[in-house]
Amino acid sequence: MSDRPPVAPGSVPAPGSVPLPGSAPLPPGSAPAPSVPPVPGSRRAAVQRARTVLVAGVSGGTGTTTLAALLADAAGGRRGGVVQSSDHSGGELAARLPRLEPATSRDTVHDAGAHVGPAAALAAPPENALVVVGRATAEGVEDTRAALDGIVERADPSLLARSVVVLVERTAGAGTPDTAALASTGIGAVVVLSRDRALARPGRIEAGALARGTVDAVTQVLATLRW
Repeated sequence: MSDRPPVAPGSVPAPGSVPLPGSAPLPPGSAPAPSVPPVPGSRRAAVQRARTVLVAGVSGGTGTTTLAALLADAAGGRRGGVVQSSDHSGGELAARLPRLEPATSRDTVHDAGAHVGPAAALAAPPENALVVVGRATAEGVEDTRAALDGIVERADPSLLARSVVVLVERTAGAGTPDTAALASTGIGAVVVLSRDRALARPGRIEAGALARGTVDAVTQVLATLRW
């Protein structure tokens, strides 16, 4: 993670008001944009290092890579650039990004796979944040709550408040599970990502084919993360 200042965040649009533009990892040997405006506000000292948002699933196959690709792509557009993206698996995230373009920001979205504990440790510095991904079922809520309970004693006390839970619906019409047990932990937000046929297709995500519900869910996550 770079120790240079991040790109100053832009204004937060209303949910669903912006499309999901393209972003990509920083190509080997390339340099980030040299001109970065100063960070305004009282939190300037706390965000001198580039920010990393870690996306971690409570188990394998929850959709962390797909969600990380959506967040990296949309965050770049909201910030007027292209954030870096990285993963634990050596390339699967790049294969899901809607478009591949050279990174212009030092901020990063990292697909941490099914490793909530280690991701929480990396997200503890105040400039970072955590997105915990589970299934949108009653069992998925229980698993996610257990994962959150497991990091409370290990991470910065403020981590949950600046983090987000995303519950991914794998079966259309399954219904929204009761998320009260998650909200009671003090998590920044609980967002349900409904099943979207455009996300079920393998390979690169076609941003223009995404359902409005997907765009709104991603926008809500980014707004909670103050991106």
